[in-house]
Amino acid sequence: MLASGCATTERADASKIALHDIPAVKERPSEFQQLMDRHDIPLRVPQKGKAIVVNIPSYELIALEDGEPVLRSRVIVGRDVDGDRTPMVDTQTSVVRFRPTWRPTPSMVRSGKYKDRRWPPGPRNPLGLLAIRLEPGMLIYLHGTNQPKLFDREERALSGGCIRVERWDAIAAWVLDLDTDEVRRAANGSRTFDMDTQGVPVLFRYFTAFPDAEGVLRTHMDVYRRGTASAKLARGS
Repeated sequence: MLASGCATTERADASKIALHDIPAVKERPSEFQQLMDRHDIPLRVPQKGKAIVVNIPSYELIALEDGEPVLRSRVIVGRDVDGDRTPMVDTQTSVVRFRPTWRPTPSMVRSGKYKDRRWPPGPRNPLGLLAIRLEPGMLIYLHGTNQPKLFDREERALSGGCIRVERWDAIAAWVLDLDTDEVRRAANGSRTFDMDTQGVPVLFRYFTAFPDAEGVLRTHMDVYRRGTASAKLARGS
């Protein structure tokens, strides 16, 4: 009995060792990630969970889940002026503010386009009816607009640095795991309030060559006149 017991234990241990020695199978990258790699675009997106990519030259926001696009929206980005260019940073969502107030930045006041006053919530507010705030301390938001017709322009480097999102309601609903109609009702309500997000990663990037929704590589204007190859523009280099 003792010998038999020892033999069984040895076989079991050998089995465990053999299984342990088998190399783990690497998960296949998402199709979107493979597309980036195929075109030598140095963009690495999270393969699990949610993430947002904003590509400045293509004026586009892409919402991804498990590495695959689930929503796209046209956007307006910062003007090609010192202090207004949208920065190339990695950040994450903080809160979604419904019916935000707004105050122009000092540079906007100096330009003479705006008076230094607080704008009340509502459809005339430059932030629109909703703003997705980013990592605490960042003054760059993803938000709506009081000028939706500007999304019809081909060149959309028009903001003071923030990202104006055409499909603000759908993107906010996706970030918050809510129905789009719920978001619209709250945004058209009567009170200003915040809803916490789960810290969705947000990647601001600058690629003058970038695939469209069908995977076709498109060339875009060098909005900020960087004049270097797309592969070197990933992080503002």
